[in-house]
Amino acid sequence: MQAFERLIKKAKKNIHPAQVLIFLVLFIYALSLLYCLLWGFVNSVKDPLDYMLNKNSFFSTVQFSNYAEAFELLEANGTSLPIMVINSLWITAARSLVSIFFVTVAAYLFSKYKFVGKKIIYGALIVTLMLPLYGSNAALVRLIHDISLYDSPLYPIVMSASIQGSLLLVMRSYFDGISKEYMEAAKIDGAGQYRVLFLIMVPLAAPCVGSIFILMLIQGWNDYTMVLYYMPSFPTIPMGLYVYEQTSKFNINYPVYFAGVMMACVPTLILYIAMHNKIMNSVAMGGLKG
Repeated sequence: MQAFERLIKKAKKNIHPAQVLIFLVLFIYALSLLYCLLWGFVNSVKDPLDYMLNKNSFFSTVQFSNYAEAFELLEANGTSLPIMVINSLWITAARSLVSIFFVTVAAYLFSKYKFVGKKIIYGALIVTLMLPLYGSNAALVRLIHDISLYDSPLYPIVMSASIQGSLLLVMRSYFDGISKEYMEAAKIDGAGQYRVLFLIMVPLAAPCVGSIFILMLIQGWNDYTMVLYYMPSFPTIPMGLYVYEQTSKFNINYPVYFAGVMMACVPTLILYIAMHNKIMNSVAMGGLKG
């Protein structure tokens, strides 16, 4: 009993009330997300009539045939769900690989080298974080048409070469924490610039690079606007769900729709559950080093 009392007193000394408040807020937020996920799954196995009568009820009939029906009903521009899965895979992979390459190289250059216009270019990238980029969609569509990338499989490869400012900040701060002595030692041994980057610096920054790559995969998988605006002939699962909802607003089979949503969530959910510790640790470390 005395040991328990000493433990309580020690906890009271070490735990600040603000920490308890933050924990409670985050805990409630996490529960709300889990509730939405559970609510979506329950409604994905309901009968359509049962859904209309008991939208908020968790106790209902179970009808897994909705998932099989989703493969038949969910389509966009004549493309079936299996083809949309394939499109989602290659577009997400292309966007993520190209983007992580250019972000990594740019972050390395900004961190380890001095060059003319460095502060101006870096400042411009930071400013883009404060601008509403959706307002430029009309001009971007015109540009994509002019350079013959509209509705082309090359679009995600070319356009992903642009650098995301937020990811650049995290990556640069991580490179800032890596000593230049590694570079100097490699150069003394005869290593060139490319070998220093890809064989020395990138492996040292592998935790951060891997975490950002995972975040890019999740973002790319869930994004439907890019395909909807610029690649309508290559619909992905998120785009297919959006098109199905918009074209069937007055006669939509919501359990089938939720079945499609749940199937779209599975890859990113598994990826995040498996890698969430690596993501949070690397992002936090990158922020502290900055």
